[in-house]
Amino acid sequence: MDLDFSSSLPDTESSISVPGLDSEVTILRDRYGIPHIRAKHNNDAFFGQGFATAQDRLWHMDFDRRQAYGRWSEFVGSGGVESDKMMRRFQIKSSAETDYEALNVETREMLEAYSSGVNAFIQSSKSFPIEYTLVSGAPEPWTAIDCIAVYKVRHIMMGVFEGKLWRAQLVNELGAEVTSNLLKGYQEGHFIIVPPLHKYSGPAVAGVDHFRNNLESIEWLKESPDSGSNSWALHGSKTYSGKPLLSGDPHRGLDTPNCYYQNHVTSESIDAIGLSFPGVPGFPHFGHNQNVAWCVTHAGADYQDIFVERFDSSKLTKYQWKGSQIDSEVRKEVIKVAGQDSESIEVRVTKHGPIFMESEDLTIGLAFSYTSTFGPNIGFQSLIPQMTAGSIADADEAMRDWVDPCNNYVFVDVYGDIRYLNRGKVPIRSMDNAWLPVPAWDGDHEWSGYIPFDQLARSTNPENGFIVTANNRIVNEDYPHYIALEYAPEYRARRIIERVLGLGKATVEDMMSIHSERTSIPALVYMDILKEVVPSGPIEETAKKVLIDWNGVMDSNSPAGTIYSAFRLKLHDRVFRNLFGSLADEALVAGGRGAPRHVSQLASNLVTDANMRDESLLPDGETWKSIVPKAFGDGILWLTDILGEDVTTWEWGRVHHTNPVHPLSQYHPDLSRKLDPPSVAMGGDGDTPQAGSFAHTNPFVMTGMSVARYVFDASNWDNSRWIVPLGSSGHPGSPHYADQLDVWSKVETIAMCYTESAVDETAVSKQLLLLV
Repeated sequence: MDLDFSSSLPDTESSISVPGLDSEVTILRDRYGIPHIRAKHNNDAFFGQGFATAQDRLWHMDFDRRQAYGRWSEFVGSGGVESDKMMRRFQIKSSAETDYEALNVETREMLEAYSSGVNAFIQSSKSFPIEYTLVSGAPEPWTAIDCIAVYKVRHIMMGVFEGKLWRAQLVNELGAEVTSNLLKGYQEGHFIIVPPLHKYSGPAVAGVDHFRNNLESIEWLKESPDSGSNSWALHGSKTYSGKPLLSGDPHRGLDTPNCYYQNHVTSESIDAIGLSFPGVPGFPHFGHNQNVAWCVTHAGADYQDIFVERFDSSKLTKYQWKGSQIDSEVRKEVIKVAGQDSESIEVRVTKHGPIFMESEDLTIGLAFSYTSTFGPNIGFQSLIPQMTAGSIADADEAMRDWVDPCNNYVFVDVYGDIRYLNRGKVPIRSMDNAWLPVPAWDGDHEWSGYIPFDQLARSTNPENGFIVTANNRIVNEDYPHYIALEYAPEYRARRIIERVLGLGKATVEDMMSIHSERTSIPALVYMDILKEVVPSGPIEETAKKVLIDWNGVMDSNSPAGTIYSAFRLKLHDRVFRNLFGSLADEALVAGGRGAPRHVSQLASNLVTDANMRDESLLPDGETWKSIVPKAFGDGILWLTDILGEDVTTWEWGRVHHTNPVHPLSQYHPDLSRKLDPPSVAMGGDGDTPQAGSFAHTNPFVMTGMSVARYVFDASNWDNSRWIVPLGSSGHPGSPHYADQLDVWSKVETIAMCYTESAVDETAVSKQLLLLV
């Protein structure tokens, strides 16, 4: 197919008259195509944000909308049907409609103005993204409901429900006692977030009683078994300027285009810059105004439950509830499929939510209870107060209505204050709910409310002078409410803390250097054992010499990083295949956040055991002295096979790299070289602040990484920095499709201009949106 990809690029310079404005809107763009939107009135500014976002990311927005509504098959045919069926079962559109009706007037007007801006672009543009040509489609009008839906679809799979399904499989296959022994939870002695520098002192989690309580309700599941971030804030007492610095990076898969969009919105009462989600107004996760800067990391909180419903075999629309039978709501969903007949499904909805999995005879179903879709979610009412906050007190109060996702919310202000808040709604309910799908019919597992806003975990201006979050455990065992069972190990948090403690009067440059921190704590632990290995052959001998001289830093040019990673991969193969038995393939191959999160936690336990020479997780008859040489030999043999015999060429970046893939590449492989941005070699791994995690099934191609990096300087906002891994544009033919990639790959940043004079000075284009 011979297509001119540049022909679909939008006009970003001509003045355009559009309906729906009360005043003129100006869109300035810098050399990277990043838009700065100016308007007199708030809603005109949001109109401009919608217009500019549609110019750059209309296809991206439409892709997310079709994912949310289960309409991807309309573009790609049968390849999208199964995904569409699952998304229809989650009932995101119905949920978004409920949310919209519950929002206050100010928030609805913001959503409507943004949507009007998107539609103004659609109506005025002479060309649309090249992807519409590839799917023989066209964009549909954007609505305020769509803004809510695309945000939901970006976060629905970031919850914990998959972990509960995975634990149900483990209990069914391995039994309650064995499963309990495999679920050890957060480790004693590892850093928590609140209070800063404190360590977890609680016992390992024990789930055996909860497993026994619910064995009957999950037995039927035997029939068909089916990302992280860093942030750190420094108080003015720790910085050169005397004002706070806020830095971090969200870790996700590298979508194409990237999930975050850099932009700046200014009106009479709003002057906010940050990273938005295309299709959503404001800056929910990362940004700053003239007084306050904010950022998030994923808290890993448990806000998704699975209820096991029993349906009447003689009338499958009725389900049991406290000894009686009540009617479910049945919704028929018709899925249009390009090139073939439509398919339809029926979704039953109970008081606990939509049924997303069912037994073969339909008498048992799993209902999905999720704070974002269970009743009205008015979290978007936080967006305007967030953008207009004048202090950390205002920024805290702005989050009172926030629902999902639950985040480690860190924010600073120009007056010198810093604060941590665990924002979002976490249900209060039985601890059985935390572990497994629970019986829906007895009423014993209902939500009784949410953790009160004034009891959410907080820390303000801690004595140590800084706050660090890296998806590690939030609070100690004395916190009165349950938040979650599983957290990321402390490794990234520990390295950031160690780096911050080593700073004097910190600068923006110091904060940026922490982004490139690549020392692996697990690598340093395993090096002590690997030094004892007696090599078998010259290649192993050379590899061992490389390791002995290594400092544990996962640089992209390091052969040692590759050798260590191959050893650890093969060690996990030997240990986890034994532990999981018949579920080993599922544990090591599965995607999502169920089995992989559990395996990650066990991998952390294994590091601790290696350090202590504890052999409790090793296969029977194995010791650390016996298993390490075997895993080392396995790894060297594998590397020799894929990289050759010259150990000095086994650089980490040869195998550890990005792999950005456009969602249409699989349907148009002949165009993949134009659709897919370049791959780049990277350092780091899943245990280092410079993130670069990978799946066991495709080592060592990166699946999780920094999808943005930032440093906000409260002493001089123009001194702030940021970067994304691709570019501001979602058009494959645009010069801004991947023009930040080289800078990002070097763990460097670009200027984040904020003041009017700085923006004017760096602008390379100007466009006016005029009143009709």
